[in-house]
Amino acid sequence: MRDIDIEFHRETLLNTGDILHGEPHKQSRYRIVRQLGHGGLNRIYLAEDTNRFNKLCVLKEFAPQLKDTFALLKAQELFEREAGVLYRLQHPQIPQFRRLFRHKKANKDLLFLVQDYIDGENYHALLNQRLAEKRQFSEAEVKQLLVQVLPILEYIHSMGVIHRDISPDNLILDKDNKLPVLIDFGCIKEVELKTQQELKTADNNPISLTDTALGKTGYAPQEQVERGNVYDHSDL
Repeated sequence: MRDIDIEFHRETLLNTGDILHGEPHKQSRYRIVRQLGHGGLNRIYLAEDTNRFNKLCVLKEFAPQLKDTFALLKAQELFEREAGVLYRLQHPQIPQFRRLFRHKKANKDLLFLVQDYIDGENYHALLNQRLAEKRQFSEAEVKQLLVQVLPILEYIHSMGVIHRDISPDNLILDKDNKLPVLIDFGCIKEVELKTQQELKTADNNPISLTDTALGKTGYAPQEQVERGNVYDHSDL
């Protein structure tokens, strides 16, 4: 795993119109349209790919708000692993991975993941819209959602990947094909890595890079949220 300067700096926030290039060729390519969201580890932007007729894409910037060295290493490992997994996954209901690149801004080495943009609303927003209208999803609609999502899980599990964060905000209803799209593979677990990759603390205690307690309470099973125990059926 290559070391990079991953300390969080608010001044690296990108603005509308900023143009990014990728190392090592430094060719201008991605023009920032707007920020889509942010979390504890990433900032997400909508951008135009100037090398693909200004096609919209999503840039995920690795921007951890962390200071602890081991937590930073874990976060970087998850980010780079997400890129590697997305590169392997080829499914119409998973955003296509495009590129992992670095960009220098204000003497900082920034890391970005690029993937296709899905035009639509996530199911958390759709549910809130229904509730605001004093409506809910019908039983038939919920069954249809399950029927449309389960083949995605069958596919990723066949590829040795467990998502670990199946929840309404990680499912987007695509406006074009009217199908749910599974996003945000930042918490993924590759089954074949179960016994690999350990770090050591200063007192030589192991820190596992795979068995990490992640997921949303209410959507992830307790053994995953509390102890990091994950299996294929955890996604169900």
